[in-house]
Amino acid sequence: MKMKSEQLEGLIKKIRKIQSIMVNVSTGGSLIQEREDEYIVLFIDITTEIESLVKSGLVLSHNNSFRTLWDWYGYWSSKLPSYDSRKQYVKKLYAPLLNPIESALHKHRIDRTPLEDLIRDLAKRIETQPDRSEQGYRMRFEWLHPKIVQRCYIPFETGEFDDAIFNAMEVVEEEIREKIAADPIDRGVALISKAMNPQAPLLSFSNVNAEQEAAHYLYCGAIGSFKGPLGHRFLDSSDPVSTFECLALGSLLMRIFEKVT
Repeated sequence: MKMKSEQLEGLIKKIRKIQSIMVNVSTGGSLIQEREDEYIVLFIDITTEIESLVKSGLVLSHNNSFRTLWDWYGYWSSKLPSYDSRKQYVKKLYAPLLNPIESALHKHRIDRTPLEDLIRDLAKRIETQPDRSEQGYRMRFEWLHPKIVQRCYIPFETGEFDDAIFNAMEVVEEEIREKIAADPIDRGVALISKAMNPQAPLLSFSNVNAEQEAAHYLYCGAIGSFKGPLGHRFLDSSDPVSTFECLALGSLLMRIFEKVT
């Protein structure tokens, strides 16, 4: 059977659901017996769908070896002492599946590419993932936020580092402008203050005033320091490492921004 994008969308939803159950039962939420049947059904469904994708030529595997929540309990109760360590474990457990699928689907939606291109892109993303058992995690460009990758990859690869930095911060600015329906003339630090000023924020990062103010300063500092060419004097924009670090900052700002209300 030929793979469809809807199949990948459905797989993502099931993975998010099984992650939610694993975190819930291991952090003082539901009792295992309350979620066990649901978990087992999801586990089998995810395993079956992965096997189907493998038959389509994708090199995927279900890294979750906990066939029941009691199996998961046996591991977390002896190996993961804190709630946070359990949440992080579950997140990393499915990252090799979620990261390439979500990134490929995002590009597919934005560029409206044919299904064949989606499959090729996904296969490439899977292939370029690191093997944790051999080398640990090493940062890769495609791990940045998809919109940063889309706008910054070519200028970065061709050595146009000033353009790559500008594009990264422009992406952040555009997202904020769209989110608050600001005018095109609203730009730079003025736009950030309009959106995030703790006194009357259009974008709320926190109900705690100090935290809202910190987010306001964070975005103002990034846009004010790195969006304009003059701001690039804060770093050596002829250096790919410094440039990548700036792109990573833009990516982080995008990830944080996606969680605000």
